[in-house]
Amino acid sequence: MGTVEIRTLHTRIMLGFVFFCSIALFFLPPIPQPLEYHQFADSRAVLGIPNFLDVISNLLFLAASAYGLKLLFDSRHGVERANFEFHSEMIPYAAFFVAAGLTCFGSIYYHLSPDNFTLVWDRLPMAVMFGSFLAIVISERISQRAGLILLPLLLIVGLFSVWHWHQSELAGAGDLRLYLLVQFLPFLLVCYMLFFFPSRYSRSSRFGWVLLLYAFAKAAELFDQNIFDMQQWISGHTIKHIFAAMAVFVLAEMLRCRIPVNQRRKGGGDLDNY
Repeated sequence: MGTVEIRTLHTRIMLGFVFFCSIALFFLPPIPQPLEYHQFADSRAVLGIPNFLDVISNLLFLAASAYGLKLLFDSRHGVERANFEFHSEMIPYAAFFVAAGLTCFGSIYYHLSPDNFTLVWDRLPMAVMFGSFLAIVISERISQRAGLILLPLLLIVGLFSVWHWHQSELAGAGDLRLYLLVQFLPFLLVCYMLFFFPSRYSRSSRFGWVLLLYAFAKAAELFDQNIFDMQQWISGHTIKHIFAAMAVFVLAEMLRCRIPVNQRRKGGGDLDNY
């Protein structure tokens, strides 16, 4: 098979996987939000702020967001001029970094008083981050045009998944299925694209680090109480915030360092390509 045929095959495999997961979703029973989710291991208050470390650690998202947006739009770093083949590729990055900043405020609001209502404001910007991250990778590995066209659709689906979950909880029949699909399907699709679709930019292995940090963040969240019990000063959920914010920093730093692959080849040297 030629390169075009192989890319087409892998694209069809991904589309088939998305279709299969979407259909399978409706054969699963509704998944309500467990109320024990809101019972975090570290509830200590400091300076009158409840759940202090879970609250204050969210400021890392704001710092990472500010750094990413600064690199994206500050011409002194040359990102806009040299690090994008198309200016439109900046749009999903902008959506991602803005959503990361909003995650700071949404998550602070949630952790000050954890319940299903405040959790909505935590999940809304995260849904935008999931969708925009997927659009970024599609744009750089499959088609710049496809990534830009899919971006608003991915954001709408993400936001709708949170709204649908919230409305289902209000109706007394909580259903997280669509939100879980929005959260984990992009992770799997990005993993597939990293292996089977070459990037148009150097430093693209940083996407792998972003995924790895997110996986560590989810593991820390899962073992929230166990981690806190081991040393009694930091919980798994606080560590989750740290790892997730680090993932945003890594993505921003990638923009600072990378150049288009074609430009790198003209200048010689090894490619840092995943």
